[in-house]
Amino acid sequence: MLTYLLDVGDLADARFVVSPLNETALSLFHLRTELSYGPHLARWRRDTLAHRDRFDHAVIEALVSPSGAQTPDFLTPPPGENARPTFSEHLRLVAEADTEKVRLQLLGLSEGGPPSPALAALIDDPYPARRVAEALAGYHRETIEPHWAAIQRVLESDITYRGRELATGGPAALFRSLTPRVSWRRTGELSIDLACVSASGEFPTDGRGLMLVPSVFIGGVGAAHDPRHAAPHIAYPARGSGALFESVRPAADDALQRLIGAAKADLLVALAEPAAVVDLAHTLGISPSAVSQSLKVLGANGIVESSRYGRRVLYRRTALGDALIDRKGDRVHGS
Repeated sequence: MLTYLLDVGDLADARFVVSPLNETALSLFHLRTELSYGPHLARWRRDTLAHRDRFDHAVIEALVSPSGAQTPDFLTPPPGENARPTFSEHLRLVAEADTEKVRLQLLGLSEGGPPSPALAALIDDPYPARRVAEALAGYHRETIEPHWAAIQRVLESDITYRGRELATGGPAALFRSLTPRVSWRRTGELSIDLACVSASGEFPTDGRGLMLVPSVFIGGVGAAHDPRHAAPHIAYPARGSGALFESVRPAADDALQRLIGAAKADLLVALAEPAAVVDLAHTLGISPSAVSQSLKVLGANGIVESSRYGRRVLYRRTALGDALIDRKGDRVHGS
Protein backbone atom coordinates (compact mmCIF):
# COMPACT_ATOMS: atom_id res chain seq x y z
CA MET A 1 0.00 0.00 0.00
CA LEU A 2 1.34 3.41 -1.00
CA THR A 3 -0.05 6.43 0.86
CA TYR A 4 0.55 10.05 -0.07
CA LEU A 5 0.04 12.59 2.72
CA LEU A 6 -1.68 15.44 0.90
CA ASP A 7 -2.34 18.91 2.23
CA VAL A 8 -4.78 21.56 1.03
CA GLY A 9 -2.17 22.99 -1.29
CA ASP A 10 -1.62 19.63 -2.98
CA LEU A 11 -5.32 19.33 -3.73
CA ALA A 12 -5.41 22.88 -5.04
CA ASP A 13 -2.45 22.11 -7.32
CA ALA A 14 -3.81 18.76 -8.55
CA ARG A 15 -3.83 18.57 -12.33
CA PHE A 16 -4.59 16.12 -15.09
CA VAL A 17 -1.72 15.42 -17.46
CA VAL A 18 -2.13 14.31 -21.07
CA SER A 19 1.13 13.47 -22.80
CA PRO A 20 1.79 11.47 -25.97
CA LEU A 21 5.12 10.43 -24.42
CA ASN A 22 3.34 8.94 -21.40
CA GLU A 23 1.09 6.87 -23.66
CA THR A 24 4.07 5.82 -25.77
CA ALA A 25 5.93 4.61 -22.69
CA LEU A 26 2.90 2.85 -21.18
CA SER A 27 2.21 1.06 -24.46
CA LEU A 28 5.50 -0.82 -24.07
CA PHE A 29 3.91 -3.15 -21.52
CA HIS A 30 1.79 -4.66 -24.29
CA LEU A 31 4.65 -5.69 -26.55
CA ARG A 32 5.92 -8.72 -24.64
CA THR A 33 2.58 -10.45 -24.14
CA GLU A 34 -1.13 -9.87 -24.76
CA LEU A 35 -2.42 -8.60 -21.43
CA SER A 36 -5.80 -9.61 -20.04
CA TYR A 37 -6.94 -6.00 -19.65
CA GLY A 38 -6.03 -5.05 -23.21
CA PRO A 39 -8.43 -6.77 -25.63
CA HIS A 40 -9.24 -3.36 -27.14
CA LEU A 41 -5.56 -3.12 -28.08
CA ALA A 42 -5.34 -6.47 -29.89
CA ARG A 43 -5.39 -4.96 -33.37
CA TRP A 44 -2.97 -2.21 -32.38
CA ARG A 45 -0.58 -4.79 -30.88
CA ARG A 46 -0.83 -7.04 -33.93
CA ASP A 47 -0.01 -4.16 -36.27
CA THR A 48 2.85 -2.96 -34.06
CA LEU A 49 4.52 -6.37 -33.97
CA ALA A 50 4.00 -6.85 -37.70
CA HIS A 51 5.86 -3.59 -38.41
CA ARG A 52 8.58 -3.84 -35.77
CA ASP A 53 11.22 -3.53 -38.49
CA ARG A 54 10.18 0.12 -38.89
CA PHE A 55 11.59 1.14 -35.49
CA ASP A 56 14.53 0.16 -33.29
CA HIS A 57 12.76 -2.81 -31.75
CA ALA A 58 15.90 -4.12 -30.01
CA VAL A 59 16.17 -0.99 -27.87
CA ILE A 60 12.40 -0.68 -27.41
CA GLU A 61 12.01 -4.27 -26.21
CA ALA A 62 14.99 -3.88 -23.87
CA LEU A 63 13.08 -1.16 -22.01
CA VAL A 64 10.66 -3.72 -20.55
CA SER A 65 11.83 -6.15 -17.85
CA PRO A 66 11.71 -9.93 -18.52
CA SER A 67 8.62 -10.24 -16.29
CA GLY A 68 6.90 -7.52 -18.31
CA ALA A 69 6.17 -5.61 -15.09
CA GLN A 70 8.72 -2.80 -15.22
CA THR A 71 9.90 0.05 -17.38
CA PRO A 72 12.40 2.68 -16.17
CA ASP A 73 11.03 5.83 -14.53
CA PHE A 74 13.04 8.16 -16.76
CA LEU A 75 10.78 7.25 -19.71
CA THR A 76 7.95 9.27 -18.13
CA PRO A 77 9.51 12.37 -16.56
CA PRO A 78 7.25 14.91 -14.85
CA PRO A 79 6.30 17.40 -17.59
CA GLY A 80 7.03 20.55 -15.58
CA GLU A 81 4.45 23.31 -15.62
CA ASN A 82 2.86 22.23 -18.91
CA ALA A 83 0.11 19.65 -18.35
CA ARG A 84 -0.26 19.16 -22.12
CA PRO A 85 3.33 18.80 -23.41
CA THR A 86 3.97 17.89 -27.02
CA PHE A 87 5.82 14.66 -27.69
CA SER A 88 9.03 16.46 -28.68
CA GLU A 89 8.90 18.77 -25.63
CA HIS A 90 8.47 15.86 -23.24
CA LEU A 91 10.96 13.61 -25.06
CA ARG A 92 13.65 16.26 -24.61
CA LEU A 93 13.52 15.57 -20.87
CA VAL A 94 14.23 11.90 -21.54
CA ALA A 95 17.25 12.74 -23.71
CA GLU A 96 18.60 15.07 -21.01
CA ALA A 97 18.20 12.61 -18.11
CA ASP A 98 21.21 12.06 -15.85
CA THR A 99 23.40 9.32 -17.33
CA GLU A 100 24.19 7.52 -14.08
CA LYS A 101 20.55 7.49 -12.97
CA VAL A 102 19.56 6.18 -16.40
CA ARG A 103 22.12 3.37 -16.21
CA LEU A 104 20.99 2.45 -12.70
CA GLN A 105 17.33 2.24 -13.79
CA LEU A 106 18.23 0.25 -16.90
CA LEU A 107 20.24 -2.20 -14.80
CA GLY A 108 17.20 -2.65 -12.57
CA LEU A 109 15.28 -4.00 -15.57
CA SER A 110 17.36 -7.20 -15.44
CA GLU A 111 15.46 -8.11 -12.22
CA GLY A 112 18.50 -9.67 -10.56
CA GLY A 113 19.65 -11.70 -13.55
CA PRO A 114 22.17 -10.91 -16.27
CA PRO A 115 20.96 -8.19 -18.66
CA SER A 116 20.04 -9.24 -22.17
CA PRO A 117 22.56 -8.41 -24.90
CA ALA A 118 20.39 -5.49 -26.06
CA LEU A 119 20.03 -4.14 -22.52
CA ALA A 120 23.74 -4.59 -21.80
CA ALA A 121 24.61 -2.66 -24.97
CA LEU A 122 22.26 0.12 -23.90
CA ILE A 123 23.79 0.30 -20.42
CA ASP A 124 27.29 0.51 -21.91
CA ASP A 125 26.32 3.20 -24.42
CA PRO A 126 28.15 6.49 -23.70
CA TYR A 127 24.83 8.36 -23.98
CA PRO A 128 22.09 5.84 -23.10
CA ALA A 129 19.37 8.48 -22.58
CA ARG A 130 19.90 9.90 -26.07
CA ARG A 131 19.82 6.41 -27.59
CA VAL A 132 16.55 5.65 -25.81
CA ALA A 133 15.04 8.99 -26.87
CA GLU A 134 15.92 8.29 -30.52
CA ALA A 135 14.36 4.82 -30.32
CA LEU A 136 11.21 6.19 -28.63
CA ALA A 137 10.86 8.84 -31.34
CA GLY A 138 10.84 6.20 -34.09
CA TYR A 139 8.53 3.91 -32.14
CA HIS A 140 6.08 6.73 -31.42
CA ARG A 141 6.04 7.82 -35.07
CA GLU A 142 5.06 4.33 -36.24
CA THR A 143 2.76 3.11 -33.45
CA ILE A 144 1.18 5.99 -31.50
CA GLU A 145 1.18 9.07 -33.70
CA PRO A 146 -1.21 7.60 -36.32
CA HIS A 147 -3.77 6.97 -33.53
CA TRP A 148 -3.04 9.99 -31.34
CA ALA A 149 -6.11 12.01 -32.31
CA ALA A 150 -8.42 9.16 -31.26
CA ILE A 151 -6.42 8.44 -28.10
CA GLN A 152 -6.45 12.11 -27.14
CA ARG A 153 -10.23 12.29 -27.54
CA VAL A 154 -10.63 9.42 -25.07
CA LEU A 155 -8.25 11.02 -22.56
CA GLU A 156 -9.83 14.47 -22.74
CA SER A 157 -13.32 13.00 -22.44
CA ASP A 158 -12.21 11.12 -19.35
CA ILE A 159 -10.86 14.32 -17.79
CA THR A 160 -14.14 16.10 -18.48
CA TYR A 161 -15.96 13.32 -16.62
CA ARG A 162 -13.53 13.42 -13.66
CA GLY A 163 -13.87 17.20 -13.50
CA ARG A 164 -17.62 16.83 -13.15
CA GLU A 165 -17.12 14.30 -10.35
CA LEU A 166 -14.84 16.75 -8.55
CA ALA A 167 -17.25 19.64 -9.03
CA THR A 168 -20.28 17.73 -7.75
CA GLY A 169 -18.76 15.47 -5.10
CA GLY A 170 -15.41 16.96 -4.14
CA PRO A 171 -12.08 15.10 -3.87
CA ALA A 172 -13.70 12.02 -2.33
CA ALA A 173 -15.92 11.52 -5.38
CA LEU A 174 -13.04 12.19 -7.77
CA PHE A 175 -10.69 9.64 -6.21
CA ARG A 176 -13.51 7.11 -5.79
CA SER A 177 -14.27 7.41 -9.51
CA LEU A 178 -10.72 6.42 -10.53
CA THR A 179 -10.78 2.87 -9.18
CA PRO A 180 -11.77 1.05 -5.95
CA ARG A 181 -8.04 0.65 -5.33
CA VAL A 182 -7.70 4.36 -4.54
CA SER A 183 -9.08 5.80 -1.31
CA TRP A 184 -8.91 9.24 0.26
CA ARG A 185 -9.55 10.36 3.81
CA ARG A 186 -10.45 13.90 4.80
CA THR A 187 -7.35 14.02 6.98
CA GLY A 188 -5.29 14.04 3.77
CA GLU A 189 -4.21 10.42 3.26
CA LEU A 190 -4.49 9.27 -0.35
CA SER A 191 -3.88 5.51 -0.45
CA ILE A 192 -3.23 3.38 -3.52
CA ASP A 193 -3.45 -0.39 -3.33
CA LEU A 194 -0.67 -1.49 -5.66
CA ALA A 195 2.55 -3.41 -5.77
CA CYS A 196 4.90 -0.43 -5.77
CA VAL A 197 8.32 -1.59 -6.88
CA SER A 198 10.16 1.44 -5.48
CA ALA A 199 8.61 1.87 -2.05
CA SER A 200 5.53 1.43 0.10
CA GLY A 201 4.25 3.15 3.22
CA GLU A 202 3.43 6.80 3.89
CA PHE A 203 5.15 9.64 2.05
CA PRO A 204 4.74 13.40 2.52
CA THR A 205 4.33 15.38 -0.67
CA ASP A 206 6.35 18.42 0.45
CA GLY A 207 3.93 20.69 -1.39
CA ARG A 208 4.64 19.17 -4.80
CA GLY A 209 0.98 18.81 -5.81
CA LEU A 210 -0.62 15.79 -7.46
CA MET A 211 -0.57 14.58 -11.06
CA LEU A 212 -3.43 12.42 -12.36
CA VAL A 213 -2.69 10.68 -15.66
CA PRO A 214 -5.45 8.89 -17.61
CA SER A 215 -4.23 6.24 -20.04
CA VAL A 216 -5.71 3.85 -22.59
CA PHE A 217 -2.80 1.44 -22.04
CA ILE A 218 -3.24 0.46 -18.38
CA GLY A 219 -5.88 -1.71 -16.76
CA GLY A 220 -5.44 -0.87 -13.09
CA VAL A 221 -3.76 2.00 -11.33
CA GLY A 222 -0.10 2.75 -10.91
CA ALA A 223 2.33 5.20 -9.39
CA ALA A 224 4.76 5.98 -12.16
CA HIS A 225 7.56 7.47 -10.06
CA ASP A 226 9.45 6.67 -6.87
CA PRO A 227 7.47 8.46 -4.11
CA ARG A 228 10.69 9.21 -2.22
CA HIS A 229 11.94 11.50 -4.97
CA ALA A 230 8.97 12.64 -7.06
CA ALA A 231 5.62 14.37 -6.72
CA PRO A 232 2.53 12.18 -6.27
CA HIS A 233 1.74 10.68 -9.63
CA ILE A 234 -1.21 8.38 -10.30
CA ALA A 235 -1.87 6.78 -13.68
CA TYR A 236 -5.29 5.20 -14.12
CA PRO A 237 -7.38 3.65 -16.94
CA ALA A 238 -9.34 6.19 -18.96
CA ARG A 239 -13.06 5.67 -19.40
CA GLY A 240 -13.99 4.69 -22.95
CA SER A 241 -10.68 2.96 -23.71
CA GLY A 242 -12.45 -0.26 -24.57
CA ALA A 243 -14.09 1.33 -27.61
CA LEU A 244 -10.94 3.05 -28.86
CA PHE A 245 -10.36 0.90 -31.94
CA GLU A 246 -13.91 -0.36 -32.40
CA SER A 247 -15.66 0.33 -35.69
CA VAL A 248 -19.17 -0.73 -34.65
CA ARG A 249 -21.66 2.09 -35.16
CA PRO A 250 -23.65 2.77 -31.95
CA ALA A 251 -27.34 1.94 -32.33
CA ALA A 252 -30.27 2.53 -29.98
CA ASP A 253 -33.06 0.04 -29.41
CA ASP A 254 -36.40 0.32 -31.21
CA ALA A 255 -38.28 1.73 -28.22
CA LEU A 256 -35.93 4.69 -27.81
CA GLN A 257 -35.87 5.31 -31.56
CA ARG A 258 -39.68 5.49 -31.59
CA LEU A 259 -39.65 7.87 -28.63
CA ILE A 260 -37.18 10.51 -29.84
CA GLY A 261 -36.34 9.48 -33.42
CA ALA A 262 -33.61 7.22 -34.77
CA ALA A 263 -31.00 9.94 -35.37
CA LYS A 264 -31.28 11.48 -31.91
CA ALA A 265 -31.51 8.08 -30.23
CA ASP A 266 -28.30 6.82 -31.88
CA LEU A 267 -26.60 10.09 -30.98
CA LEU A 268 -27.61 9.66 -27.36
CA VAL A 269 -26.11 6.16 -27.33
CA ALA A 270 -22.89 7.49 -28.88
CA LEU A 271 -22.56 9.88 -25.92
CA ALA A 272 -21.48 7.09 -23.57
CA GLU A 273 -18.47 9.38 -23.03
CA PRO A 274 -18.31 13.17 -23.51
CA ALA A 275 -17.55 13.99 -27.15
CA ALA A 276 -17.29 16.87 -29.59
CA VAL A 277 -19.45 17.33 -32.68
CA VAL A 278 -16.70 16.20 -35.05
CA ASP A 279 -16.11 13.02 -33.01
CA LEU A 280 -19.80 12.16 -33.00
CA ALA A 281 -20.05 12.78 -36.74
CA HIS A 282 -17.14 10.40 -37.35
CA THR A 283 -18.59 7.72 -35.05
CA LEU A 284 -22.07 7.87 -36.56
CA GLY A 285 -21.02 8.41 -40.17
CA ILE A 286 -23.13 11.54 -40.60
CA SER A 287 -22.39 15.22 -41.20
CA PRO A 288 -21.38 17.57 -38.36
CA SER A 289 -24.35 19.80 -39.20
CA ALA A 290 -26.75 16.88 -38.71
CA VAL A 291 -25.13 16.14 -35.34
CA SER A 292 -25.39 19.79 -34.30
CA GLN A 293 -29.07 19.91 -35.24
CA SER A 294 -29.89 16.84 -33.14
CA LEU A 295 -27.80 18.09 -30.22
CA LYS A 296 -29.69 21.38 -30.27
CA VAL A 297 -33.01 19.57 -29.90
CA LEU A 298 -31.69 17.21 -27.21
CA GLY A 299 -30.17 20.14 -25.32
CA ALA A 300 -33.38 22.17 -25.45
CA ASN A 301 -35.15 19.25 -23.76
CA GLY A 302 -32.56 18.77 -21.03
CA ILE A 303 -31.30 15.45 -22.41
CA VAL A 304 -27.74 16.57 -23.18
CA GLU A 305 -25.53 19.42 -21.94
CA SER A 306 -22.24 20.91 -23.06
CA SER A 307 -19.10 22.47 -21.60
CA ARG A 308 -16.02 24.05 -23.10
CA TYR A 309 -12.68 22.30 -22.57
CA GLY A 310 -9.89 24.40 -24.06
CA ARG A 311 -10.83 24.97 -27.68
CA ARG A 312 -13.26 22.05 -27.76
CA VAL A 313 -16.93 21.95 -26.78
CA LEU A 314 -17.80 18.54 -25.37
CA TYR A 315 -21.35 17.20 -25.09
CA ARG A 316 -22.56 14.71 -22.53
CA ARG A 317 -25.80 13.11 -21.42
CA THR A 318 -27.63 14.65 -18.48
CA ALA A 319 -29.22 12.53 -15.77
CA LEU A 320 -32.36 12.47 -17.93
CA GLY A 321 -30.33 11.28 -20.90
CA ASP A 322 -28.75 8.52 -18.82
CA ALA A 323 -32.21 7.49 -17.62
CA LEU A 324 -33.46 7.16 -21.21
CA ILE A 325 -30.49 4.94 -22.07
CA ASP A 326 -30.54 2.89 -18.89
CA ARG A 327 -34.24 2.15 -18.65
CA LYS A 328 -34.91 -0.44 -15.93
CA GLY A 329 -31.15 -0.94 -15.60
CA ASP A 330 -30.78 -2.50 -19.06
CA ARG A 331 -28.17 -0.75 -21.20
CA VAL A 332 -28.97 -0.54 -24.87
CA HIS A 333 -26.50 -1.70 -27.50
CA GLY A 334 -23.48 0.52 -28.02
CA SER A 335 -23.44 2.26 -24.64
